[in-house]
Amino acid sequence: MAFGHNKRKITKNVLAGCVLLINTSMAAPHVNYASPMGEEKWRMSGNPIRCGLSLAIPNYGIGYFEQYATQSPHFILRKWDQVLRDLPAQVIAKPPVWKPLLPRTYVVAKTFVKPGEYGLYLGREPTLKLLTFLSQGYQANFNYLSEQGFSITVALSPIKFQKVYAQYQKCIGNLLPFNYDDVKETVFHFGVDSRFLTDEDKSQLRRIAQYVAADGQIEVVRVVGYADDSGRKGYNNAISQYRAEAIENYLLRLGVPKYKLSVTWYGALKPVARNDTDDGRAANRRVVVDLIRK
Repeated sequence: MAFGHNKRKITKNVLAGCVLLINTSMAAPHVNYASPMGEEKWRMSGNPIRCGLSLAIPNYGIGYFEQYATQSPHFILRKWDQVLRDLPAQVIAKPPVWKPLLPRTYVVAKTFVKPGEYGLYLGREPTLKLLTFLSQGYQANFNYLSEQGFSITVALSPIKFQKVYAQYQKCIGNLLPFNYDDVKETVFHFGVDSRFLTDEDKSQLRRIAQYVAADGQIEVVRVVGYADDSGRKGYNNAISQYRAEAIENYLLRLGVPKYKLSVTWYGALKPVARNDTDDGRAANRRVVVDLIRK
């Protein structure tokens, strides 16, 4: 790298997608991280519980948009070499050099690059703005001053964004209308001497089956049957077994793999309420279904 006699001469050094601009005036040296033009590789990943849209930034890290079922979207700019303190940052949408006729530059958000795995995080509103600007051909720039005093710009290019963004939007449209917290534990209650499922029970079991099919992290679906103590021990054991098996059989019909099901029963053991009242006995006539992740 050579420097001329003119103090304001800018020398460009292009190294594997990282453009280092050094201004020999008193301004802070500038480092620009971006994918080489034409080599952008936007990627979409998704299933019914999560959708992601990402772009790797050579020599820096990765930027990705993400949305989980029933949750708001967010954006994360992850730096492989994590910072050690909070660094003020500004998120800008600007016309790329090949589209100079687009309207002016816009400030999308003021935030921080923070220590830890996630670096720069944007919530719902700035994330949606950023997606809109990228879809309209704007470049997303993340500007901050590094701990070493360099002026840093990380750029997300709109090149090859549109097609992958359409896939991302389709994925979001297919997200489940419920999440893990809605199905991770369900208690099904039964009438006196009953082992039959209500329409409400079946609706929740359909949601459980949908979630198990979508989330590869679900290792075990644990089904445990219980009874009140109004009958003899043998009868209580049998009715708790029938209730657990009614749940098991319905889940099997819905496509839950048998190897994921763990089914047991305890009769009148392990009550959750006293058995000397109607309400207490009703609470104890139950089957508990837990989804256990790896």
